[in-house]
Amino acid sequence: MRRIKEDEVKTQVVSDFGMTLELFVKTGDHAIDNVVDYPLLKIYADDETEEKYLEISSGGQLIQLPIEKVKQFLLAAETEVHSEAWYDKNVFNRE
Repeated sequence: MRRIKEDEVKTQVVSDFGMTLELFVKTGDHAIDNVVDYPLLKIYADDETEEKYLEISSGGQLIQLPIEKVKQFLLAAETEVHSEAWYDKNVFNRE
């Protein structure tokens, strides 16, 4: 696993069959193939409803998730997800 640092992640607005927003990291060997912008996530708007969808690759196919559900998921992570060290200190070893 490679953890991407915050300063390696960029966003850009792209126009390809409509407007999208991409979250990407710079990859590649500068000496060999220059830097390649590789999108990790894309956000699209529905043509009829303007509802926003987050597009990701999963199981070898592209899927689009409603952005409102993704927002709820991220908000839940703020309060519900903690490190193992946090649980050791705050749950399992309380005195």
